[in-house]
Amino acid sequence: MLSHARRKMLYLSWLTLFGMSAMGILLIKYLQQKSVTEVALHGKPYLLQITVGLFFGSLTTLVAVAFIQGKRFRAVREFFVQIIGDLNPGLSEILIYSVCAGVGEEILFRAGIQPLIGVWPAALLFVLLHGYIHPYNFNLTLYGFFLVVISGGFGYLFKFFGLWSAVTAHIVYDVAMFSLLRYSSRVNNSTND
Repeated sequence: MLSHARRKMLYLSWLTLFGMSAMGILLIKYLQQKSVTEVALHGKPYLLQITVGLFFGSLTTLVAVAFIQGKRFRAVREFFVQIIGDLNPGLSEILIYSVCAGVGEEILFRAGIQPLIGVWPAALLFVLLHGYIHPYNFNLTLYGFFLVVISGGFGYLFKFFGLWSAVTAHIVYDVAMFSLLRYSSRVNNSTND
């Protein structure tokens, strides 16, 4: 039986997938006045989109891990490790969270919002709505600006390769970061026992 926190996270994941996708589709259809199919099929061949997404997602994960391992970001890292530790997701849940976020958020922010306001405003909005820019936590805000750069990268993947490149990169990044935080949480718990 799933804990309350895990069940809540799964509901939020499904809401992200279906709710954000629906909002993105409405923006595409009514504000951009484009066909959703046209946006979904636009870009480079799918194999190239996925390959570039895998590469970019992996590269940004390596940079993010190096970034967050710094002494300055210890409290930020411990904050996220605590959240994941409390959640204690299995690999299948990490995959579900990551796929739901990658698809739903990229359809909304990259395909829906970005063509209306541009790559960098969409990237900043994405990070602001995730709460990473915090007026009373300078280190979290620094990490948030780092995420703006990653989010901008997703925006350029969408612009130059296609939606599925950005989706793939987002999923890879989320799976890797969730897994790293899960591992760190288990290591912390075993050393505290």
